[in-house]
Amino acid sequence: MKRYLLVLTFIIICFTVSAQSSAGIFHVKKLGKTIYEGVFTGNGLLGSMTYIKSGNSVRVDVGRTDVYDHRTNNESALFDKARLNIGHVEVIVSDTILDASGEINYKKAEALAIISTKNGGLYIRTLTLAHRDVIYLEITGFGNSAPAYQVKWEPEKAISPRMNFSHVQPPKNYPPNPAGILKKDKDIQIYEQPLLAGGGYATVLKKEKKGEKQIYLVSIGYSTQSGYYTKEALHNIRSVNIKDIDAEIQAHRKWWNNYYSASGLSVPDENIQQFYNMQMYKLGSASRKDKPALDLQGPWTASTPWPAYWHNLNIQLTYSPAFTANRLDVAGSLIQMIDRNTENLVNNVPQKYRYNSAAIGRSSGPDMKSPVYLEKEIIESGRGGDGGKELGNLTWILHSYYQYYRFSMDSKVYDNLFSLLKRSVNYYLHLLELNGEGKYHIAVKTYSPEYPKAYVFDTNYDLAILRWGLKALISLDNERGGTDPLHARWDEVLNNLRDYPKNEDGFMIGKDFPYAESHRHYSHLMMIYPFYDVNWDQQENRELITRSIAYWQSKNKYLQGYSFSGAASMYAMMGKGNEAVRSLNILLDKYIKPNTLYAETGPVIETPLAAMSSIQELCIQYWDSMVRIFPAVPDAWGNVSFRDFLTDGAFLISAERQEGKTRKISVKSRHTGILKLKTGIPDPRVAIKGNGKVIQQTEEYIELYLEEGATAAILAE
Repeated sequence: MKRYLLVLTFIIICFTVSAQSSAGIFHVKKLGKTIYEGVFTGNGLLGSMTYIKSGNSVRVDVGRTDVYDHRTNNESALFDKARLNIGHVEVIVSDTILDASGEINYKKAEALAIISTKNGGLYIRTLTLAHRDVIYLEITGFGNSAPAYQVKWEPEKAISPRMNFSHVQPPKNYPPNPAGILKKDKDIQIYEQPLLAGGGYATVLKKEKKGEKQIYLVSIGYSTQSGYYTKEALHNIRSVNIKDIDAEIQAHRKWWNNYYSASGLSVPDENIQQFYNMQMYKLGSASRKDKPALDLQGPWTASTPWPAYWHNLNIQLTYSPAFTANRLDVAGSLIQMIDRNTENLVNNVPQKYRYNSAAIGRSSGPDMKSPVYLEKEIIESGRGGDGGKELGNLTWILHSYYQYYRFSMDSKVYDNLFSLLKRSVNYYLHLLELNGEGKYHIAVKTYSPEYPKAYVFDTNYDLAILRWGLKALISLDNERGGTDPLHARWDEVLNNLRDYPKNEDGFMIGKDFPYAESHRHYSHLMMIYPFYDVNWDQQENRELITRSIAYWQSKNKYLQGYSFSGAASMYAMMGKGNEAVRSLNILLDKYIKPNTLYAETGPVIETPLAAMSSIQELCIQYWDSMVRIFPAVPDAWGNVSFRDFLTDGAFLISAERQEGKTRKISVKSRHTGILKLKTGIPDPRVAIKGNGKVIQQTEEYIELYLEEGATAAILAE
């Protein structure tokens, strides 16, 4: 009878879950023993991850995104300035766990682990409150005889997670941080972890009870300078009155309702739709404007050799979907980190260039200290390893800053962007020389990211980034009259920059250096994407684009997840939606983990978010001053729509496609300006409300002038 009731309970649970699937629930059918098989929550600073620890215990990892060591050695940032794992709450069950599944309700921003034993089980529910830095953990029994359980705190050692990998050479001098201290005061546990460099962090766990529910409130305090971290965590916990917890949860849900209202996407492919929805949830969970910038892990940590920020692809891909998704609040966390560390970016270049230049190497802590050692007089530098020879990283990061400005048209953003972009391009200008053909080339060897021994002249990585940087500076300066003293220099270099190195197989890695072995990074193809300098509208380049992508993908030994998101975006630029979705499905089927996280040895958050951007690009693209509506919808997607996607010039666009044809497009202007649209609608009707007009209407596109607050409806006849 007991077993019958347990099975009946399980059937009821499954029916309820199935009935709610359309309400925004993502299922992890089998909780596993890694973070990639767990259920997670976050508020941009704190986060939780629930999964199985052993045959009779569950762990709820807790993380805080800014808990980094902060020792002074910039040369060993992956150890001395590493992101630190904090620890977990362990729920020890009195009976053997027979089954465990999980749900992430991304609409309500909460997670549920369902733990079944012989005669009953436990629901372990977690929320990371959106408006308070507190994790809510609720444990409830179910079944005839719910198992007893014990809850305890298990800290992690305060060492760089990179120390756990035998293939990594640790620094010769790495003294340990002081031992942590566990304190108890009635129903409160406090674990204090001081740091050798000063300050530290503290985790506070408070036990509460509300009816039959056992509740734990968790918070983490952190400071680099004092013992304030414990006071901070205690203050956070005390800000929540358990008697008012229902109101706190309602406030949490209200925040998330507002977050989701910013934009939406509907596609008929259920797997891609759910994946996209989960990335939207992940963005809101992992970072916000007033929170730390997103590193490789977000709030969900694990053993990893990558406990830092990576600047030659990862941080750019991480933030790539935030702009179109109308989540500038999330993107603001990156902008704030850049603005806060401008002086360090200047000090990353050799002393003689600091008066007008800035750069960043491959990886760093949140202080963005990562020297680049390239000097014109030193063609081959032995300092800094490969990461200290990557010239273009900062300029590429500023591509995200540029999007932040152009998608918001916030004049307060302009000055910082323009000043720092000038500095990053100036570093290039210091290193240029005219070659024998009268063309500018990079006169020192630089490193093309991720390709073996690619320390060569004129990498396509650098040439593509430099071209974009010059074009962006010219465009920005033209917005304010084109009066900058360097404007003529930018024009001269852009018009006389050497061509991209290429051969019979397509684009090469660099001068006299072909692409000859498998390469996960598309650093040699960035003129195609994300910069569109070589694009599908250029009929003369179509064969070169096709050949280059095909040859890159043909060498598949070392391709990784973002190799397929990158290929999908390139196919989308070509208008090849079927190929783009095929590439996305390889990514989802082969590389994405059960809960949509991603790993390369350790957690790396950028690839799923880059794939989110690739999905957006099936529906809307902007390049060469033109917005393209539904440019790469696959044949199988008859009905597709999106709402309030943001684009260059601060225009919000919504569109609907039915039975394979675009039926209507609406535009809302947040800033006065001109918008050129490829609508895909033959001879559409245009209705403008507010101050605006149709400048030009052709078979190819519509050009609109809209003042701030004006709207336009573009309809099929």
